[in-house]
Amino acid sequence: MKAIMNREAMQVAANYALIATCLVLPVATGLLSAFTILTILFWIISCKFKDILHIIKSNLIVQLATILTLLFSFGIFYSSAGFSEALSYLKKYRELIFFPIIILLLQNDQLARKRCVTAFLIGCVCLLLISFCMYFSIIPSTRYGNSPIYHITHNFFMSILAFFAIHRLTDAEETLIKFSWGFIFLLSVINMFYIAPGRTGMLAFLFLMILFFVQRFSWLKQIISLIVLAVLLTIAFKTSDNFSSRSKLAIQEIQKYEYGASRTSMGMRFDWWINTIKIIKEKPILGHGTGSFKIEHDRFISGSKMVKTDNPHNEYLFIGVQLGFTGLVIFVLLFFTQLYYSFKLERPDAYLVQGVIIAMMIGCIMNSFLFDTHQGHFWAILSAVFFSALPQDDRITG
Repeated sequence: MKAIMNREAMQVAANYALIATCLVLPVATGLLSAFTILTILFWIISCKFKDILHIIKSNLIVQLATILTLLFSFGIFYSSAGFSEALSYLKKYRELIFFPIIILLLQNDQLARKRCVTAFLIGCVCLLLISFCMYFSIIPSTRYGNSPIYHITHNFFMSILAFFAIHRLTDAEETLIKFSWGFIFLLSVINMFYIAPGRTGMLAFLFLMILFFVQRFSWLKQIISLIVLAVLLTIAFKTSDNFSSRSKLAIQEIQKYEYGASRTSMGMRFDWWINTIKIIKEKPILGHGTGSFKIEHDRFISGSKMVKTDNPHNEYLFIGVQLGFTGLVIFVLLFFTQLYYSFKLERPDAYLVQGVIIAMMIGCIMNSFLFDTHQGHFWAILSAVFFSALPQDDRITG
């Protein structure tokens, strides 16, 4: 009896560690690592790991995440980067192991799931407030400007906050709650387009708003909403130097792009993407191994004036180099499997997790988001939290 009580206590501790993880996820890398370790530690002590094989066998999302983890693990043994370097890259993909852990941890705990989502939103609001305080010089700015985290990551979380806020606004019944979520939505959009320079977040916001229209409105309202969105974006373009300058710069960089001769943000990305496709063709099935990109790209551009990089700023191509089409297909299939099974969730959870997935899919085009700590953990943890809510009699079976 005492052993059972101890295991239950450890499960509760794991839940609170996970809630704390969601809280710090948008704002603090060090605390994020600390709380994820605590979550795993308490989960192990609670003996929930005994059900790991069952959840892998019965859950297609967990199966695909596990296969991708195994491919990255296998990739360290044939990587051109060497074992130690490959192992350091493998650690960057550690968030994939959270799928079985979180689903097992929360599958019978609706309250903990809600607390995880709420904690994440509180973390995003804190990030928003910190950014405004830095912008108005209330607190000192950091090396990232008006945010404690990198600008690409910051705006990505602002797009997510705006998406969650507008859904909460739509579902709220009390006027004060509607006003509160509407105010948070407005502040996050202002912060995104007028203060923080991350273009990926702006792009994700556009797709998330279109997704919101499709989720909530009829065809006629969707068309009207798209027109209104276009008008508002035009106003933002005319009134925000942050938005217009970043947009104009992107257009100029694309127009002036010349392979091998560009030193702009978009130009270098195009170089890296073209080079990466050629590197993938060399070993298309299993790739060059985990962590091999930098070695292979340096080799490929040797003797040229192209800029070196440790990743191509595109997760799909990044995985293609390391694991070939085998890993790439599993990664893309994981996204679409999540989208398919999101329709089995109750609303608004189904809507919210669809936003999580779509934002990640879009972000992975312009950046290596699974490789990046904040974005990768966000997608794995938040989506696992939502999918742990699937009814017991409607499990995701392979």
